[in-house]
Amino acid sequence: MVTFVLFVVILIAIHVASANDNGLALTPPLGWRSWNQYLGDVDQTLMQLIMKGMVDRGRVDHTGRPTSLCDLGYCDVGLDDNWQACGS
Repeated sequence: MVTFVLFVVILIAIHVASANDNGLALTPPLGWRSWNQYLGDVDQTLMQLIMKGMVDRGRVDHTGRPTSLCDLGYCDVGLDDNWQACGS
């Protein structure tokens, strides 16, 4: 019985460990979230400035080409908290 249970556990582990090769999630989600920097002190103007900063090509990469954080994969911007106060 123990051998059978061990065999089933190994089969489940092999199945769970297999992955789809569909090109998705090749890197972890990259982006910026408001909470660590601003806690609840955010507004629409601040969020728009953050988004503009992420697509601004004012930086250069190692080859000297202008690049943005979004060009490097950091395209997501998230408002973590205080969104429920919008419009109040």
